[in-house]
Amino acid sequence: MDNPIYIALSRQTALRRQMSVVANNVANMNTTGFKREMMVYQAYSEKVPFTTKMDFVIDQGTATDHKAGGLMVTNNTFDLAINGPGYFQVDDGEAIQYTRNGTFTLDGNNRLVTQQGYVVMDPQGNPIVVPGTGSGLTISEDGSIQMNDQQVGRVAVYEFDDQRALKKTRHSMFQTDQTPNPPERSRVMQGMVESSNVSGVAEMTQLIEVSRAYESVKNIIDREDKRQEAMIQKLARPMQGF
Repeated sequence: MDNPIYIALSRQTALRRQMSVVANNVANMNTTGFKREMMVYQAYSEKVPFTTKMDFVIDQGTATDHKAGGLMVTNNTFDLAINGPGYFQVDDGEAIQYTRNGTFTLDGNNRLVTQQGYVVMDPQGNPIVVPGTGSGLTISEDGSIQMNDQQVGRVAVYEFDDQRALKKTRHSMFQTDQTPNPPERSRVMQGMVESSNVSGVAEMTQLIEVSRAYESVKNIIDREDKRQEAMIQKLARPMQGF
């Protein structure tokens, strides 16, 4: 197997990975706070005598598009969205996580939690406990929780110097080694949630393009394989007169 087939296989492998990433984006079009993933490639040039330059495709993994999704009004008391670059802080029982998915509720202990049961934290790193059923509860833009004209808690919101250093984990959540910063440009919006930033039309178009590119590379590999087979058969054929 020579370099043209190796190069085509490297591209085909990258396209297969990209197809999975795009399909996952499409599957999460309606997931609250979901951030689309993008492939990261690197070209490695191979110098081959008597041929044009050929580049191997190296799959470097994925990057997250942190562009904000649209805000949807739900009018639910415990639904929260962030207008700005901030993230809510939650504790999944093992580590601190950050998320833009503010579809919260109360658990059996009246703690504010995510749909997965992860505890939403206050700025001091403590769970937020809501008295009673939360009837009449209001949450201001700075995250302060008010009931009967009294503050009963505050939702922690943090910003980061480098969003690219946020590592996606699960359930639209992220981890990072960065020190979180107090929110300067973020406002909490009660009765709203942030939709996914995935564009269905763009992702479906990309899925079609990737599928066509994959088929094109497959055809190149098939033609190259047939060319090599024909060459071997020709070279192996006995010369006339010997």
